[in-house]
Parts: sequence; structure tokens; C-alpha cells
Amino acid sequence: PFEPLKIPVFRMLWIVVVITTVCMWMNDVAAAWMMTSLTLDPIWVALVQTAATLPMFMLGLPSGALADVLDRKWYLFFTQCWLATSATMLYLAVVFELMSIPLLLALTLMNGIGLAMRWPIYGALIPETVPRVQLPQAQALNSVATNLSRIFGPLVAGLLIASAGTEWVFAINAVLSSCCAYAVFRWKRVHTPDPLGKEPLLSAMRVGLQYVRQSTTLRGLL
Repeated sequence: PFEPLKIPVFRMLWIVVVITTVCMWMNDVAAAWMMTSLTLDPIWVALVQTAATLPMFMLGLPSGALADVLDRKWYLFFTQCWLATSATMLYLAVVFELMSIPLLLALTLMNGIGLAMRWPIYGALIPETVPRVQLPQAQALNSVATNLSRIFGPLVAGLLIASAGTEWVFAINAVLSSCCAYAVFRWKRVHTPDPLGKEPLLSAMRVGLQYVRQSTTLRGLL
């Protein structure tokens, strides 16, 4: 089951997805806790989770199309820089006492947009980093990473908030996201352009929807 981790590229990407997902859960916990320090209105606290997850729903389709149109390495690098920037801005807003309800929601939304852009790229990169026979093991390891981060992300965030303060959650997220960006930057991936040229974004989205509509398996999953 751990055979794909012997492949350096897959191992690097798997570590990146583990760290990024842990950061996602840490950010969600810290942002919700920060909102309770600004207001006790449950609507505003609930809107933090809305701001974090709404981009996943709204941008999943265009993000997936972009993962097919653009160079996936540099698109992944861009998303990691985006996440590092949003975490840095959250940290600075807390440290300089500039945090407000609208700003917290806006920066949480910004972080959610970065995650929504990142998810499809990783899924698209797995088949090119492992042999076809190891795809089931690679997907299983991906699920393991997701579930482990769901446990450790909130745990680490809670410990940091209790011992050091909410701003340190954002600071560590910024550092870890920057390290992931550097790891992706060093990846010597050779981009092979499509011989038919780049497909327009709207056309790629239309083809994706058409494929799902014609696939009984995908329709059943949805």
C-alpha cells in the first residue's frame, strides 16, 4: 500500500497535500475562534465556515478546467503562493490589531479560493507521477492524508491557540505554505504542451460537463 511513496515526485506531492490540508483545518479553527473574539453573533461565526467552503463549490469546475489548460506545476506553485499570502495577511492583521469582521471574512474567503484552485491540480497530477497499476494505492494514500489532516489540523490549532495565540496559527500556516511552494518550485517537471494548442476555459468547462453527462459511472457518483 505504501509503494507509491517510493517515487520521489509522488512523495513530494503527497507531503505537500498533507501539509496544505493540515493548514486548511488549522485556518478554519483559528478563523472561527478569532470571529468569536470579534462578535458572539452565531450568524457571523457560521459565515466563517461559509467563506472557507463556498469557493470549493463555486470554483471547482473552472479550477479543474484550468488544471487541464495551464502548466500544472506552475499553477500548483501559484496556488501555494496564494495560500501563503492569505495566511501572512491574516497574521499581520492580528498582530497590528487591524482585524475586523469584514476583513476576517474576506481573508478567509481568499484562503478558500486558493484551496479551491489547488485541489483539482493534485488530482490531475497523480496519474502522471505513478504507474497506472499503482493508482489505487496512490488514491488510498490521498484519502489517508485527508483523514489524518482532519484529525491533526484542529488538534494542532487548538494547542497553538491555547498556548501562544491565534496569530501563531496563521504564522505557521504562512511558513508551511511557503515551504510547500518552494518544494513545488524545485520540481523539475517537463511540461508537454497539447499538440492541439490550449483549449479556451469555457470550452474546457463545457467538455467536462459533457463528459460527466455521458458517463453513467460519474453520474451515479454525483
